[in-house]
Parts: sequence; structure tokens; C-alpha cells
Amino acid sequence: MDVDDSGLDIQPQIPQEDAISAVEAERRRLAAQLQASIIEPLNLLLSQAHVYEQTMSQNPQARMAISVLSSLARGVLQQVRDLEANLHPALLETLGLEAALETLASQYMRTHSVQIVLALVRLSQRLPPPIELTIFRAAQDVLEQGIIRARASHVVIRMEGRDDWLTCSLADNSLPLNVPDSFVHIRQRIESLGGLCETRTGERGGFEMVIRFPLKPPVELTIREQEVIQLLVQGLSNKQIAGMLQVSARTINFHLDNIYSKLGVSTRTEAAIYALRQGWVAG
Repeated sequence: MDVDDSGLDIQPQIPQEDAISAVEAERRRLAAQLQASIIEPLNLLLSQAHVYEQTMSQNPQARMAISVLSSLARGVLQQVRDLEANLHPALLETLGLEAALETLASQYMRTHSVQIVLALVRLSQRLPPPIELTIFRAAQDVLEQGIIRARASHVVIRMEGRDDWLTCSLADNSLPLNVPDSFVHIRQRIESLGGLCETRTGERGGFEMVIRFPLKPPVELTIREQEVIQLLVQGLSNKQIAGMLQVSARTINFHLDNIYSKLGVSTRTEAAIYALRQGWVAG
């Protein structure tokens, strides 16, 4: 159930996800490789360097050399962690879009000395994962294009739910670039999910992207359906759920069919993931 402050729900249309899923899977694989091949060895190196530094109190020059090398290694470690987070934004999965955008903005302000203003209206519940990921990837692309390629020094990211629409805008003061449409893939992705994407010159010059998704009434489960999905998340079979609720297994099947229809899912696993993401039950 995905709603904004007005109690409305976002339900994406389901596009062909094969190519996008493959790209995201490759990003996760590369992030895991960075973790295993670079981040973990660098952490070990820094830990060992700290030990050596503590044992060299009698040799100031050697102690200073190790301190300088440790500082360089910490800088590299931070850069690799940023790259890992950009490839696989784990924070997006665990805490949601607002937290992920805040972290992304902090990263760019730290590494590029730019000003990024966030005006994010907190949504009462999570957006569907494909929409969250698409908006996050759009923000990554706009920041990279504006700050790294077009010398933007000021960016404003806004997100709110109003008048049956979720609106996210990303505006900067970048220089105009002769690039045909560097955001065509983002626009196609947004439109495939049932949204709208507009790119234009901002009110004060620079670049602006506006992303909009329609809002729909939230999913409402009956008290019995809430009981069923809570037991489903615990991993109980239909027969076990029926026994716990003192009804027939056929009745549980009926409730599950209604739940699947309301959530737009087709399996127990999808229903359980949906319930966990929305905070209906504790994991």
C-alpha cells in the first residue's frame, strides 16, 4: 500500500523488466565485487596500519609516514564506498527514497562542493520498488550531468504528493549543453511505469526535470485479511493458517485470492514482500 500524505496510493503499470533487471543485477554484482575485492582489504589494511602507528611512538618519522598513508587509504576507501552505494543503493531498499536521496545529495556536496537543497515531503508509506528505483536513478543522472558535465553549483530536489499526483522535480543552474537527449532512457522507463517526464529550461535558467506519477486510492484489507497476511508472512501454510483462525483451508484460499487481487500480486512470496515493505507486519 503506497500512499502520500493525502492517503493516496501509487500503483505502477508493469513494464517489460528483463533488460532493466539484468542491468540492476549486474550493478549488484559489481558492488559485491567492490566490497569483497577492495573495501574489505582496505579496511584490513587500515586496521593493521593503526596497530603499526601505535607501536612506533619512538620513531616519529615512521609514525608520520604511516599516518599519511592511512589518510590516503581512507580517502580511497570513501570513494569506493560511494561507488558501491551508487551501483547498489542498499539504503533505498531498507529506508526508502527520501533517505537515499538525502545520502546521494550529501555525497555530491562532499565530493564536488556544490549546494543541494532538498524539499522532500515525507510519504506516509513506501512507493513501489520500481518507482523508487527509477526516481533515484533519474536523480543520479541529473546530478552527474549537471554537476560533473555542465558545471552546476546549485541543485534543488523537490518531491510531494498533491492533486492525485506524485511530483518530483530536479532543477539546477547548469550551463546549456549540446546533448540531443541524454535522458531518453530515463523518460522511457518512467513512461513504461505509467508516469510522465518533462525536461526543460528552469525558471532561472539551467536544467529542470519534472517526474510525475498518478496516485490511486490505497489498498484496504479487511480485519480477517490482515490476520491472514500476518500469518502468511510468518511462513505458515494455508492449512496452518486455517487452524490458527479456526476456519477451513478453502476459506483461507478465498481470502488469499482477494488479497492477491487487491495487492496486484500472484504469489505468497510477493504478498509477503509487499506486506513487509509497507510495514504492515514486522520482519
